[in-house]
Amino acid sequence: MRKGGEERVKKTAGLFLMVLLALSLAACAAKNGETRRVTCPACEYEFDLPAR
Repeated sequence: MRKGGEERVKKTAGLFLMVLLALSLAACAAKNGETRRVTCPACEYEFDLPAR
């Protein structure tokens, strides 16, 4: 049995998931006062979304 190998895989998978979570949260963050430009996929009208 290789317990060391299984443990390393679990640690690597956990680290990967934490990095993925941090990147997804950072992608959603908007700076204060910043607006986002959004395009409607149906009619291609562009408008600004105010930051929360």
